[in-house]
Amino acid sequence: MAPVDCNELSTREINLAIKEGLTNDGEVIVQNTNSRHNLGVGLDQPGRVVFEGSVGYYCGGMLKQCNIEIHGNAGWSVASDMQSGTVVVHGNSSAAAGAAMRGGSLIVHGNSGPRTGISQKGGTIVIGKNVDYMSGFVMQRGIMVVCGNTGQAFADSVYEGNLYVLGTANDLGNDAIITEINQVDQQKIDELLSKFKIKNIPDDAIFKKIVSGKKLYNFDKKDFKLWRVAL
Repeated sequence: MAPVDCNELSTREINLAIKEGLTNDGEVIVQNTNSRHNLGVGLDQPGRVVFEGSVGYYCGGMLKQCNIEIHGNAGWSVASDMQSGTVVVHGNSSAAAGAAMRGGSLIVHGNSGPRTGISQKGGTIVIGKNVDYMSGFVMQRGIMVVCGNTGQAFADSVYEGNLYVLGTANDLGNDAIITEINQVDQQKIDELLSKFKIKNIPDDAIFKKIVSGKKLYNFDKKDFKLWRVAL
């Protein structure tokens, strides 16, 4: 693996070195991360990047193709706007993890902060433990699996997509409802937990499935005409 030492390098130099390492070796190990921000942003090539230590804001943002591993914690908006590839956080993630992601997979083995998966438009998010308030807000597509408990207003204003919770989900947001999980759903969850080695899940674990009640779906053209007249 091509080594990149963050000490005495600017963020731009670090990211250029990561891209060069991916081009030449296909695998990069980034050392002395020291919770630096904006690492691994805009990567658009296949390969593997391992961050040895915690990272700051926006790590792995706008990711395509590449697979990232973070052996530590991640700051705000890890994997935000990602298109494809995989980001695995072996610690905890802060607020807005996976914000507006359109594809790929974000895996957090620990806890994740508020607004996890906000405006998720595709892809898969798996949280090994708990998520904080307003997670899953305005979800439009994709899958979110939470192996612990959820915070306040979980899945508020969800439009499409499926959210699965193993622990408590006692405070759902607007228009989010619990529905029956089927065999296909359970098989999909089992495959994800096995693939990404999420531990301490009972073999007989039954997840709750949360979807949109679709009461917020309709937009009346008459209302739009009245709004235009009011203007």
